[in-house]
Amino acid sequence: MENILNKEKSIYLVRHANNPVHWQSWSEEIFEIAKKLNKIVFISIGYSSCHWCRVMEKESFEDEETAKILNDNYIPVKIDKDEYPDVDKEYQFYIQSIGEDGGWPLSVFVTPDKEPFFAGTYFPKDTNNAKPAFKTILKSIVNVYYNKYDEIEKVINTRKEFITSFNKINPSLIPVDKVKDYRKKEFIKIFDSVYFGFREGTKFPYISSMMYLLDNFQEEEYATFLINTADKICSMGLCDHLFGGFFRYTVDRMWKMPHFEKMLSDNAQLSSFLIKLYRKTGNKLYLYTAQKAIDFIMYGNMRTDYGYLDSLNADSINNNGDYEEGFFYKVTDRDFTVLSEKELKNFPNEAGVYNGVIFLKHNNYIKAVALDVSLKKVSDRISTIKTHPELDNKAISGHNFMFCTTLLNMYEVDNEPYELEQALALYHKLHHLLVYNSKVYRGIYAIEDEINKVMQLSQDKENNQYLEEYIINHHVLSDHVYYLEATLKFYEITNENEFLLIAKNIIKEIENTFVKDGIPYLDINKNIKDSFDDDKPNPAGLYLYLINKYSSDLNIQADKRLIAYAEDRAARFPTGHPTMIRALELINK
Repeated sequence: MENILNKEKSIYLVRHANNPVHWQSWSEEIFEIAKKLNKIVFISIGYSSCHWCRVMEKESFEDEETAKILNDNYIPVKIDKDEYPDVDKEYQFYIQSIGEDGGWPLSVFVTPDKEPFFAGTYFPKDTNNAKPAFKTILKSIVNVYYNKYDEIEKVINTRKEFITSFNKINPSLIPVDKVKDYRKKEFIKIFDSVYFGFREGTKFPYISSMMYLLDNFQEEEYATFLINTADKICSMGLCDHLFGGFFRYTVDRMWKMPHFEKMLSDNAQLSSFLIKLYRKTGNKLYLYTAQKAIDFIMYGNMRTDYGYLDSLNADSINNNGDYEEGFFYKVTDRDFTVLSEKELKNFPNEAGVYNGVIFLKHNNYIKAVALDVSLKKVSDRISTIKTHPELDNKAISGHNFMFCTTLLNMYEVDNEPYELEQALALYHKLHHLLVYNSKVYRGIYAIEDEINKVMQLSQDKENNQYLEEYIINHHVLSDHVYYLEATLKFYEITNENEFLLIAKNIIKEIENTFVKDGIPYLDINKNIKDSFDDDKPNPAGLYLYLINKYSSDLNIQADKRLIAYAEDRAARFPTGHPTMIRALELINK
């Protein structure tokens, strides 16, 4: 075998094409080879803007000794999670089911039958206080696999038993009239009452949970929590006060130090949340911050002729020519030399700098707008002297449809025709490039200067050249559901029956392709079932929500089996299923 990733289009995969590891692409053929050779398959899943993916590559996958162990004993497979989110979800669920935190890079060891038996995320090259060395793990697993396979069989059987038990629907022990109180207690348990947001560690926004709380804004505890959390989101380090938009999360409880990657889906969701919260509160800071994030997406380098690119890297090139996390966004005293004496004097009253990251000392809309005049000078200086973070090279269909919905949410508030026009233009572009008979392709590679050729080839979406050179030829539930959400939002705003007809066809496609026994699966083979929200709303939960919300317009009712499944998940794991709970509470209104 040899490394074949130079044939790929994903920049994440191509980045590994020169590794001494004999990386293979994800395919059914790989597992047939693994069966013939009786080899373990090592699967490494990541994505282009992932900081720790780059670290593990440099430490281990570029290391000749580590590569030899992998090449001699394993079939190593590299996956871009954005190409195969269903595969990623399946193995993320496995690592979480064994009591470990998921994340990326995801490192999974599977049998030739695709059965996982060991997993982790980032492993260091050398043993440290937290984790053993990656080489040690590789050698240990080889020993167990070939000399103690009965132990691996036990792990596999335990997993199968767990999944069977986990997916079983049990009668709820909570009385119907106590359900909302039970959910409220469970959500309040995970509130950070000091710094706000959820839980007391790293601060992920968990937008799906905040959307559920927003539905119940009349609850005083929820309203107070959401306002305090939104103030942190708008004023602290999660928000990029220089260039606009939001980072993925902060590594600290106080919201000060971000993990610097930026994602299209995060910015779309956070903006929609702030727009909806503005409608509840009238706080213009929320709307203003959302508008800056939207402008960052629309007018920054994520915009292409193909749609919006999916992410910006956390790392950028520093003055020594090395990749450094957050280097582009961190300010120094020299960056403030472009400010006038008056601006310099005023800055400490309005904002602060924590380890190079700017934060606001207030949540005042008027002051924030005034300060942005100064911050624009600083950002302009940085843009001219620093190398911008690397962009992903693909536009993901579902995340672009999600951004369509965000633009429509903004249009509902400010009634600016431009936002509706941009949303329509994006929607029709995606429809032209990535939708075929209501079937949504995963995404498209934004190859420079070839848009005219792509538009011509896309007239026949079954054309082999089009599929092989430009399209991520994979279909997942989430892209179809986010497409459905945007379509129904267009119908809600325009009242045009064309959108209602499209929505009905999307639902037919979802039911025919992804639904088995009333339950939507993530993949077309109907093997991967999932109900939990993560950084995005769970597609099965969102599907139920949309069916319930637009039931009278669509003239359909949600499948009772899906409702029973949602009720079971919501009762057993309420804080993991805010989108399903939103759907259920629509039924009971």
